[in-house]
Amino acid sequence: MKLVGDYHTHSTYTHGVSSIEENVISAINKGLGQIAITEHAYKHMSNGITRNGYKKMKAEIEALRIKYPQIEILCGLECNLMGFDGKIDIDNSEINDYDIIVLGYHYTYKPYSIKNFFNFFLPSILKIKNKKRIEKNTQAYITAIEKNQIDILAHLNYGIKVDPIKIAKVAVEKQIYIELNGKRINFSDEEIKGMIKTGVKFIINSDAHNAKNVGKNNQAYALIERLNIPNNQIINLNDYPKLKRYNVNKNY
Repeated sequence: MKLVGDYHTHSTYTHGVSSIEENVISAINKGLGQIAITEHAYKHMSNGITRNGYKKMKAEIEALRIKYPQIEILCGLECNLMGFDGKIDIDNSEINDYDIIVLGYHYTYKPYSIKNFFNFFLPSILKIKNKKRIEKNTQAYITAIEKNQIDILAHLNYGIKVDPIKIAKVAVEKQIYIELNGKRINFSDEEIKGMIKTGVKFIINSDAHNAKNVGKNNQAYALIERLNIPNNQIINLNDYPKLKRYNVNKNY
């Protein structure tokens, strides 16, 4: 298995410990053809990037594209799922500013109302996992991917429990990839098998916060081999993913 790109990495612009350039060099040294820098978005409590910070990050990436023409560097965000209404922490009006959008749930997003705090944020902190709650969490993801132009769903079942098979069915329709995360995979074997049957495409990502971990995905590789996930359902093995904006934005 040859990984061609890593589409979920962080740098010192949020809470990574390596610079973007260090991540890029690591990716080159590991033979990757693409790397995405996907910093935590604007409503992440302590580690979210600011909009001015994103402009600086984008300018730095543009300079690095010239310096390292042997690799394609994508500029994007890891957004937060913030509520049952499918709200995430970017506006659709600015969506074309990003090459790639990753969506995940994090405990550390900033609630946007008192109702949101009590209905969504607090129950998630308390790890409520009854059947009704799982159904509502699942629908929150589905609403988010129906309302927003998402490329990748990151670390599903981390933070809030969902029905990943139901989400996978919608992901197929919306051409969204489900991540096999290098740090955490929270699916049961039966959930993985059920997702495979939907025909959904998986994407292997490191979620690296350190340059040395870029492209590191031993947990995902082991899962693929153990459960015989078809290679043609792993989008970044031997081929590049089709992203909603990257090829449109690409002008270098």
